[in-house]
Formats: sequence, C-alpha cells, structure tokens
Amino acid sequence: MEITPSLALWDDNRKRAAVLKEQLDMFASEDKETALLPVMLKPPVEHHDVVFLSFDECGEPVLSAARAVRVSSDLSYLMLIGGKNCDFSPCFRPKIRPSGILFRPVQTHMLRDLLEEVTDEMSRLAQSESDDVFIIKSEGVTYRILYKNILFFEAGNKLVTMHTAGQAIHYYDSMDNLTVVLPTYFIRCHRGYIVNTRKIEEMRTAEMELRLTGGYRVPFSRSRRSEISQVLSGRPQVLAE
Repeated sequence: MEITPSLALWDDNRKRAAVLKEQLDMFASEDKETALLPVMLKPPVEHHDVVFLSFDECGEPVLSAARAVRVSSDLSYLMLIGGKNCDFSPCFRPKIRPSGILFRPVQTHMLRDLLEEVTDEMSRLAQSESDDVFIIKSEGVTYRILYKNILFFEAGNKLVTMHTAGQAIHYYDSMDNLTVVLPTYFIRCHRGYIVNTRKIEEMRTAEMELRLTGGYRVPFSRSRRSEISQVLSGRPQVLAE
C-alpha cells in the first residue's frame, strides 16, 4: 500500500509559517495541501499523520498546542522545529512525546529524509497484523486508531462514522462487516450503532441508551438489551433502570 502522510503545521509567526508551508507542500499529497493550524490550538484537533510545531521558545503556547494534538491523536508524528539555541527539553514529557526535532534553517532535504522515515514506519505499521490498531482510509488519508480509543461506530447516509473523543471520521464500510472484523468487546447495540463495551459507563434502560466515557450517548434496541446486560453483568454499577 502506497502511503502519503497528511501534514499539518503550527507556527505563531505568519511569515515563517508561509515559508514552511511552501516547503511542506512539496511533500503533501496531490489532493491535500499542508494544513495550517490556528495559533490558539485546542482539542479536538483534526487528525494529521505528521504535525510540525515551529516556535522560538518552548513555552506554554507550544506545550498547549502539543498537548492538544496528543489529546486528539495518539498516533500522530509530532515534529518540533526551533532555532539552534532553542531548549526543547520542556517538550519531552509523557503527554507530548515528540517524534523528532529539526533546527532552523530547515533545508528541503531534511524534510524529505524525515518524511521518508515516517512513510516507511507508516507502511510497516499498515502491513502489520496488530490487534491493537484499526486502519481505515477516508478522503485519501490513512488513519490508524487504537481500538481502545474508539467509542462507537454510527451508520448513516451510506457511510460509517467512527467516533473517538476527539474525532468523527466518515468512511465507506458496512455495519455487517464491522461486526466481523472488530474485537469481540465491540457489539452491535442498535441497527445503526456498534459500541465499545469497555467505554460504557452506564446503561439506562428507561431511556434505552448507553452513556459512554466523555458524556457520549448511544441508543440501544430492545432486541439487544439482554445481550448488552449479559456483557455488562460483571460490572453491576453500570446497569441502571
């Protein structure tokens, strides 16, 4: 499978951002330019395979932007760009986990080498048969989402929407196919919904709905009530009238 990473750039210096974006667009897919992220970056952030954060000092604005990316996408490659005298150490934290750093001035060959490494790694992951990652393609972008981060799937308008805490990704699939390929802890709770049972915090039989982590609500049908109750039987605190 040929993979072209989707790219995004965050920089609070507009002139510098324009130059970097022009460089990055050389490596972007034909149908999608490098996304220029807003200066005030807060979750949820649209998923991009590679996110570049460019800055003068590794202060709170940069740390906030990095955390926003990580909250929304655990699998993005987060690249830091700074001056030769820049202190990158504040960014090396468990909740940020940068994938690499570049020093200005950024040469085109540096970007090419770095993105070739990322592409090779993405291809390796895509070809692996890991039970931990769900891989889909939507509008030319390949997404690799950890199963543990998926809340539920929703069918509608001939598309399936996969929901995580920070994303809603639309792509072509069928609910029947999903029931076959997903891990067994995903169950079809309704004709148009498949839910990750590990994300269920409460089952409200009066309202016929499941309340999930993060405040999400998903309906369930009466025909599925017994199956859901059986799955949740080991977690009595989840069951409610």
